[in-house]
Amino acid sequence: MTRFRVLLRPLDRLAAFLDSGKASQQPGAVRVRRGLAAVTLVFALLASFRSIDRGGMLSPGAVLLAVMAFALYSNRGGRFVRDWLPVFLAFLCYGLVAKAVPDLGLQVHYTPQIDADRILGLGHLPTTWLQSHLYHGDTGPLEFFSLLMYLSHFVAPVALACLIWLRWPGRGFNDLLYGIVMVSFLAEIAFLLAPTAPPWLAADHGLIPPVDPVLKNSLTDLGLNELAKAKGDASLYNVVAAVPSLHAAWPLIGLLVIRKYHLPRWLFWTQLGLTLGVCFAIVYTGEHYVVDILAGFAFALAAWWLVQWALAAGREQIPVTAPAEAAHAERAA
Repeated sequence: MTRFRVLLRPLDRLAAFLDSGKASQQPGAVRVRRGLAAVTLVFALLASFRSIDRGGMLSPGAVLLAVMAFALYSNRGGRFVRDWLPVFLAFLCYGLVAKAVPDLGLQVHYTPQIDADRILGLGHLPTTWLQSHLYHGDTGPLEFFSLLMYLSHFVAPVALACLIWLRWPGRGFNDLLYGIVMVSFLAEIAFLLAPTAPPWLAADHGLIPPVDPVLKNSLTDLGLNELAKAKGDASLYNVVAAVPSLHAAWPLIGLLVIRKYHLPRWLFWTQLGLTLGVCFAIVYTGEHYVVDILAGFAFALAAWWLVQWALAAGREQIPVTAPAEAAHAERAA
């Protein structure tokens, strides 16, 4: 960890130079910085509108660009680079590893999850039971809610990280994003060594009663055609990566962060509601078994322990304070 701290020192110096250096406080530099902020924000909005217009969804990258625009405008661009660059590199490494690791061609597991869910459901499969009682073949409020919960997996963690970074510097930002990276790495190992099928795929093979494609139907009904085409396409993503459920693991990491740093109660209850909503949605829509969720929680707790152990020996994240903020703090003292 000492070497890690040494590697991050140049980023600390860069942050101090960009946010607190004399050159960065000159009127010309301020105008340039605010101009870049405006251009970045416009780019983020255009990218979002274009994605939605093509039947896609709001991109996490667009959310991050909007936060970067705010950081530039408020003279926190250096801190943004210092805090987000290592996280971005960690996610990049995860993506490269996930793509580079060859498919071992191991047998896909179908029945263990089915048997476990029948035990948990007292003889019934929760997915088929929920659909038989709640799904009527059209996209109603429940289906729209389930779709939002499912898609939140791709946006909510970034939004929470941005909120923590903006409102509570140094209070859980690293824990959250490194926790998500760690549980993703652990899950990738499980996906590689023990491929597992979701309920909808088991139904396609006739192993369980039919499962309605709730998500695909809802996406089509809402005009999100690009996402509808991608749903269930094995050429675009790994469809045999059900255990553990990262949809369940990522929100739990957020809950642990909020609890550890005593962030506001409204944020805790919002995150708890999101976690429960996601768990319902992925079972109702046939994307995961209940046992997948329990495995996701177990993996999240293991990843949390590993990250806490690593950060305990690491450097504290000390926010870079802009000159105006520092002067205000001195006057208040």
